[in-house]
Amino acid sequence: MDINQTASGKSALQRTGGGLLTPEQFANTINSKADRMLELWVGAVEMLQLKQLFKENTQRQVTSDVQTKVRPNHTVPMRRDGDDNIFFIDAGEGWDYLFRTYTYAAGVKYERTLMEIDDVGAIADKYSWLMEGADRTVRNALADVINRSIKPTNAPVLSLDGMYLIDSDRPNPDPKAPSWGNEEADADITEDAVFTAKTNAFNTVGPNGEKLKLKIKKILIPQAYERVAWVLENSKQVVGNANNDANWGVGGTQVEVLDDMTTNQILYLLDDTQSEKNGLELRWRQRPGLLDINFENPDVMGKRIRFDFGLGCLDPRYVWRGGLLNALA
Repeated sequence: MDINQTASGKSALQRTGGGLLTPEQFANTINSKADRMLELWVGAVEMLQLKQLFKENTQRQVTSDVQTKVRPNHTVPMRRDGDDNIFFIDAGEGWDYLFRTYTYAAGVKYERTLMEIDDVGAIADKYSWLMEGADRTVRNALADVINRSIKPTNAPVLSLDGMYLIDSDRPNPDPKAPSWGNEEADADITEDAVFTAKTNAFNTVGPNGEKLKLKIKKILIPQAYERVAWVLENSKQVVGNANNDANWGVGGTQVEVLDDMTTNQILYLLDDTQSEKNGLELRWRQRPGLLDINFENPDVMGKRIRFDFGLGCLDPRYVWRGGLLNALA
């Protein structure tokens, strides 16, 4: 075996081979490759970790104005069947919120000759580039919302109350209800910090001022803090201490690394993000699809991908809490 090999760049590849196709076969080959790429892309996006944090809805118009209601804070009075007077409940008027969607599109084109001689999958590669670009667009948009959710100077979306996704001293639509907040103080990942967040979640008030008694179901952290969280979750004794006191935080809540989180922050999920309680929404007006592009030259062919979506947030209090993390030593 020759173990003294010298690097030498190869000559540029020539596109060769392949037999001629009829016009019908051209279209069938193009569409079959395009359909396959689209199927793979849709499957990948559905499994996207970030996407699981957003409740999905369909919106038919470019903009949609949502008028919210405030649940009444009442109990049901006793009555006898013979009583004529019925107590009728009425919901208060909440804030309105505007969901807006935006259109994204990109395309690829190639000459008919490439179809005739393509034996290395060049056209399929072009379609995969379209899908990768679409995936990156959606991923970056979702990640931007998460990474600019706590103490940003500006953010891609605001919540129903005009505040950021995670914020302090938030107003309520009912002026009689006290203000509230879902932002925790800057801290390290410690059992004390997690316990404080659980207590604050429990004491969160609703739009009508009623205590909601919320529970933390999952904790999201950046990858850089995975080891710190792992130690907390797996230490039976006090973390960093030789005493035999039990570690309150061990095994208490599921901790997950959010791959696309780049901000030093910790997010507490108080409920299933796919439930109706999640105010953070991804709205599709047009889901990604591939269409033919018709050029004046019949020997030039192409496809385009086009989709239309928007992001917004109604009331975040039932699902979202969080705070910034101190920098790692």
